[in-house]
Order: sequence, then structure tokens, then C-alpha cells
Amino acid sequence: MQIVFFKRPQPRQFDFKPRYYDEEKERKEERRKAIEDGSVVGSKTLKRDIDRRWRRIDRQNRNKAKSINLLIYLIVVALLVYFVFFV
Repeated sequence: MQIVFFKRPQPRQFDFKPRYYDEEKERKEERRKAIEDGSVVGSKTLKRDIDRRWRRIDRQNRNKAKSINLLIYLIVVALLVYFVFFV
């Protein structure tokens, strides 16, 4: 064990202050926060536009699937008719 008669000084603390400031990054972060909070007027129209696009794409995909299913059913029926009457 060590006996100390004098008070030892504390080690110096690390205090780093960055000098670089990215204004564009700051604006983007503020804009993102405002949109997430819903305080930006354009955010509602943006959400509505995105929702409309997704619905349109979903509708197109469903129509395409219906067309493919109809084509497959017609091919199956044509094959059945062929085998029943010609084979």
C-alpha cells in the first residue's frame, strides 16, 4: 500500500470540438424530422402520392396475374378438349 502526502492532480480531460460543419447534412436531418413529425405541409401530399402509386402498381400486378391465370385455364381446357375428341 502506498502512502501519499500530497494531493495528486487529476488527469486532463479530453475535450474535442469538431471544426467541420456540414450545412447540407443539417438541413436534410431537419427536413427528415419535420416530415416524420408531419409538420411539413408537403408530407401529406407526398404520402398520398406514394399511396396512390402503390395502389396503381398493385392493381396492375393483379390484372396481369388474372390475365396469366385466364391464359393457363384456356390452355388446360384446350388440351382437355383435344384429348377427349381427337385421341
